[in-house]
Amino acid sequence: MKKRVLLLATIMSLVAVCAFGQIARKSYKAGMEFVDNLKYDDAIVQFTSAISLEPSNPDYYYARGQAYEKLSKYTEAKADYEKSLVFAPKNVDVMIGLGSVCNKMGNFEESLKVLNHAAALDNRNSKIYPEKVIAMTNLKMYDQALQTSDTGIVIKDSPMDYYWRGIIYTRLNNNTLGEKEFRKSISKDKKLAEPRIALADLLISSNPVEAMEQCNEVIKNNDRNTDAYLERSKIYKKT
Repeated sequence: MKKRVLLLATIMSLVAVCAFGQIARKSYKAGMEFVDNLKYDDAIVQFTSAISLEPSNPDYYYARGQAYEKLSKYTEAKADYEKSLVFAPKNVDVMIGLGSVCNKMGNFEESLKVLNHAAALDNRNSKIYPEKVIAMTNLKMYDQALQTSDTGIVIKDSPMDYYWRGIIYTRLNNNTLGEKEFRKSISKDKKLAEPRIALADLLISSNPVEAMEQCNEVIKNNDRNTDAYLERSKIYKKT
């Protein structure tokens, strides 16, 4: 009799676990749909529901962390990425997310440590290197940052690689190479704001007309870009 009761209890527990899992997956799917529609607050509600039902699923923490990051809630995002890694310690995508949010929080040493671990697991992942360059640049590891950007460009040539190379060169007081890299970045993506604003800042004294044109182009593409307006105000003061 006791064995039957125990067996019945075990079966009921398994059924409950399966039912919770199905509901959790539905919540997760709903959350991803909200993410696709840029409704991050609603997505977080769904991911939180999924986590409450399956608290050991790393995908749910990772998804919620990404949603928090989109809302610039970096402390919450970092906590979720770290929790995801508890259950999936070799997930490189989660490590990259953690490295990215650490960069945004100014935790550059922590970011570099996490990203180096990610690179040791998957050194062909192109998403690792731009974040490593950001961390190294802010840690003033300029030579290493340039070498890392070289590696990143070989794996996947992207406009932001050249933007960060431009930043490095300007910090090394080599404005000629800095300008060259910014222009290369712009040529690869004419709507990218960061290299245009950086180039405008570089040209304020030597070519204020083009500096203004670069800011105006950014504003034309995105009239809510506050950095472009701030840069343009600096040009007005200089001229």
